[in-house]
Amino acid sequence: MVFTTQRNGSTWLMSVLNGLDGVSAQGELFLPRPRSPETRWDSDFALPRYVESNRQYGPVRPLSVFKYLTALYRRGGTVGFKLMYSQLRRYPEILPYLVKKRVRVVHLVRRNHLDVLISFAVKREIGKAHILSPEDRPSEVRVELDTRSLMRDMRKLELKHAVGRLVLRLARLNHIEVAYEDLVADHMQFVHVQEFLGVPAGQGVPRSNILKTRTAGHQQVVANYDDVRAVLRGSRFEHMLE
Repeated sequence: MVFTTQRNGSTWLMSVLNGLDGVSAQGELFLPRPRSPETRWDSDFALPRYVESNRQYGPVRPLSVFKYLTALYRRGGTVGFKLMYSQLRRYPEILPYLVKKRVRVVHLVRRNHLDVLISFAVKREIGKAHILSPEDRPSEVRVELDTRSLMRDMRKLELKHAVGRLVLRLARLNHIEVAYEDLVADHMQFVHVQEFLGVPAGQGVPRSNILKTRTAGHQQVVANYDDVRAVLRGSRFEHMLE
């Protein structure tokens, strides 16, 4: 399982993992709404989400959640899905299941919290979470960040990672922590993930079918860049600004 929060690069990671031989990497199976008919990165192989499986596994929790996860992990090969921190709060029974079944967990973080906030803003601006073709990539996008809540929002992202680490440590789950920035910059970091999951590393790192939405730097994308820089100046987050 990949444990993370939104806009941390988890969809990219799952798409790369899914390109490995013998690996089925699913998306947010516990997202509490049915799938959209819109074409997505996993449209060709995505399993029904938990909320779409009541007829098969029943509506009574936690039994239905346990049945759903058991059916998932009975599939052949290396199987996994991604779980957001917020989804674990909604479905806390997932945690004892992971402990009992000794599921390996990849804790994915994104060190640059400012990049996360920009990613949220770009998503709102273009109305899309991910880009699958060059034609869909916006040629130019400019966003503004709310400087009134900027420091609070970045501290909140920092706290989320800390709480995620605490949950994994207290549950004594077998896990590793990897940063999105390291995976993108160094393929050997991805090999480390493969080894942890027991996936042969000799097959190389597959290409993702997801394209990078933002290709320009902070100064080109953030319309109120100077205001953001002034807010971050002297703080522990200042180094995150390009």
